[in-house]
Amino acid sequence: MTPTEFDAGGGQVLAVYEPEDTGDEVDPLAIYDAVARDAARRTDHGQRIVSMTALPTRHAGVAIGRTGSGYQTKVTIAVLYAARAGSA
Repeated sequence: MTPTEFDAGGGQVLAVYEPEDTGDEVDPLAIYDAVARDAARRTDHGQRIVSMTALPTRHAGVAIGRTGSGYQTKVTIAVLYAARAGSA
């Protein structure tokens, strides 16, 4: 999963990760694995995670005869990266 990046000023980058919506329940372990792998790559380039958040963007409806609210099928993860001290 390749993030879309935005310059957040002051040596910061906002990376937005949008996993594909397959209509199935979101797999948080796969999503955070991808984010962690990207963060590890960024460490080699002098960046570190400052903050992150998740924004649910699509929720499945309830199937007939089922109780509950269904499940999340799409989520967007935003991670703020900053240059490590001493990095340019």
